[in-house]
Amino acid sequence: MSKEVLAGLEVECKVIKVLSDCCPAVRGRIELGSRLVEDLCVDSISLVEIVMALNDSFGIELSEAGVGEWRTVLDIYVSVRENGWYMG
Repeated sequence: MSKEVLAGLEVECKVIKVLSDCCPAVRGRIELGSRLVEDLCVDSISLVEIVMALNDSFGIELSEAGVGEWRTVLDIYVSVRENGWYMG
């Protein structure tokens, strides 16, 4: 398996772990296609917690503009990858 594929899988797992920690009511039902508001019941306070946890977990700084565009878990995954996080 290539480093790129492994990095993608690691990002996906870490994003889902962060969401599971921040949204315990939906733990085990989170996948890339999950919608943040409709499926995971993410509100504005939860979103702030998620962003802070992602920044800490990945050592990145997600932009407000990018976060404002999030609708699904896949959107979060793409933001993390676009912020330059790669497996070392």
